Amino acid sequence: MILERLKLETRPHHDRIEEVGFSTKIMSGQLTLDEYKLLVINNYRIHKLVEETLEQNPQVKNLEGLEFDSRKKTAALAKDLEVLGLNPADYPTNDISLDLSDFHNAMGTYYVLEGSTLGGSVIARQLAKNEAIAAATGNEFNFYGCYGDMVGPRWKAFQQVLLNVATDTTAEDKMVAGAAATFDAMTQMFIQSRGLAN
Repeated sequence: MILERLKLETRPHHDRIEEVGFSTKIMSGQLTLDEYKLLVINNYRIHKLVEETLEQNPQVKNLEGLEFDSRKKTAALAKDLEVLGLNPADYPTNDISLDLSDFHNAMGTYYVLEGSTLGGSVIARQLAKNEAIAAATGNEFNFYGCYGDMVGPRWKAFQQVLLNVATDTTAEDKMVAGAAATFDAMTQMFIQSRGLAN
């Protein structure tokens, strides 16, 4: 089943982005303001690329049950950048390597982005406890609070969409590959922006 495959087969890729994407520091309250800025910048860049690309793909945009427009998060991330005194126009997406031309690959990418909302409320609470970040943002976390109390229902609805489009093994393989590639692209973004060695 596609949901189990996505979770199990992309776990090493997911673990790597957690490692370089500040997860431990967020939960321990040790995230610096500069690190939070990087977190918002990188999320903005990947969401902008994916949403603008898929906006041009009617197979995704008009997919039954997806509600594409209501799942967009670029505007929320742009607001978070502006709250931090950063200009969204300063952060291009043309250096991100991600192939969204295949429908099922793209749905794997979408799985990663939608999955990132699951811990949003927990992350927002942790960030609000961080004095430096709370002071800089006024506890305004537009991205991490984007679905409010609808996170669970929205995730369940999205899972049903995934089940509907996973029509055969080839489709599932492409979705898993797309999700893994997205985790890897995000990992590379953090490695480069943090100046880490691969």
